[in-house]
Amino acid sequence: MKKKKPQTASKNSKNPNSNPDISYQNKDIVSKLFAERMKGKSLSLFGLSTNLKVMDIRPTNIPIVQAKELRMDNLFELEDGSIAILDYESQFKETNFTKYGYYIMNVINRYLNEGKTPDIHMMVLYTADIETAKTILERTACRIKIEAAYLTGTPSKQWLEEIKESLANQIISDKTLMRLILLPLTYKDEEKKQKTIKLCVNLARKIPDKEQETFALAGILTFTDKIISESMRKHIEEVLSMTQVGQMLIDRGRREGHKEGRKEGRWEGNITALYDLYNDGDITLHKAAAKAGMSESDFLETAKRIVKS
Repeated sequence: MKKKKPQTASKNSKNPNSNPDISYQNKDIVSKLFAERMKGKSLSLFGLSTNLKVMDIRPTNIPIVQAKELRMDNLFELEDGSIAILDYESQFKETNFTKYGYYIMNVINRYLNEGKTPDIHMMVLYTADIETAKTILERTACRIKIEAAYLTGTPSKQWLEEIKESLANQIISDKTLMRLILLPLTYKDEEKKQKTIKLCVNLARKIPDKEQETFALAGILTFTDKIISESMRKHIEEVLSMTQVGQMLIDRGRREGHKEGRKEGRWEGNITALYDLYNDGDITLHKAAAKAGMSESDFLETAKRIVKS
């Protein structure tokens, strides 16, 4: 059999330099920008019943099986040494507890591998669409408890007037910034949500401090990701393209696109090499699959897909 050279990237992979908008479509990049600027700020800004401040952020991706992963919205290290997993939801599903369980167990394992055993908070911020939600899932083998905050009942008009007044006086606190970020989520009406997203983006553009502007814009994109319409997303892309944060997103998108492309290329190259060794009779299928960290059937299916691509 003629051996196929390991590929450096999938044929279907896009060149990150060919599409500057790639960064706007990557929620992970925007979330990181927002999370980085949460350092030193209190989680009470989200309406959560704690005054603990964020001291550091941690990676939010959770590898599940080869080439797949689950991703938390935010993972913060707090000033008392505990860990806060923060997710935001626009609908309640009991199956979310399965997702939270993955989050919790992965974080526990991650810190055990570092020789640490911090306390862990599972926190969920619900949009105005949700008035109440189940906070405990209990089985004989486990108990998952979340700390919930609800935006339903928020005095949206009052928030908006206070935001405008703060901008006019150029006295913009962390509280004002967070209200600007969360304001679109305080409405139930879909049309009102979209209009408020646009309004908040335009208000954020008026913030004189560029660090605060970056925090606000990144936060708005992060927290409206699950409700934003495609037309509104495009509008924000156009607005952001003219801002400092827009250039930051483009630059980071390109860097991370290159990094992911190299990572994918190495992984596909390893699978291809193992598949060639198996086909040449140099190693058994069991050994090839074990080295790839996959089951025999998954290894064969994946290798054949890569070779055909």
